[in-house]
Amino acid sequence: MTLRILLVDGQTMVRDGVRALLAGDPQFEIAGVAGDGLEMLRLARRLAFDIAVVEPAMSGMNGIEATRRLLARMPEARVLCLAHAGSHSAVKEAFDAGARGYVLKRDSLEVLLAALRGVAGGRMVLSPGLEAVFIDAYRNRDVGLGPSPLTGREREVTQLYAEGWSTRQIAARLHISEKTVATHREHVFAKLGVMGIAGLTRYALREGISRLDEGGADGAYGAR
Repeated sequence: MTLRILLVDGQTMVRDGVRALLAGDPQFEIAGVAGDGLEMLRLARRLAFDIAVVEPAMSGMNGIEATRRLLARMPEARVLCLAHAGSHSAVKEAFDAGARGYVLKRDSLEVLLAALRGVAGGRMVLSPGLEAVFIDAYRNRDVGLGPSPLTGREREVTQLYAEGWSTRQIAARLHISEKTVATHREHVFAKLGVMGIAGLTRYALREGISRLDEGGADGAYGAR
């Protein structure tokens, strides 16, 4: 049986590389590619696919929020996260969102193929390189095992601020008022116990909500 893959990553080089790798195996077919979470959701409405391979940290709508929305709309869909890095909290966030697997871009092709087959077969899969992270986390229960303190909307606002978007730009992108954006920002500050966009950005990077090297809005950092 051929497995149809919806490939979602913010970097063209990664999309092209994964497409080339999978082209060598007749079991897999690329059904479509997307560069961010919003495009992924649009394609998912009209494409037939078996597994969405998603980068968790993308500019705009990240892969975690896109996964939540995809599975709310299509509960039968299967998602495999293909990530640049993976902390315990980032992996847990992905699984909590409904992903069935989490592997790293530095993993071998064999690991990726095995993960795809595992997810297709209904199993939960994890990069071999992350097993120690989970073992250590569960040995030390004070490591953040609870759910994210942020709502989905607060995570979106956090990501966009971390990527350099201004309050006005975020309001326009999310189709909400600047006042509402500012309210979400203040709630995030209170929940995280941070002050200023710099603290918010550090949290976003640590938790895998955002990767600054994938770009963002043209504006400099700041809550304008």
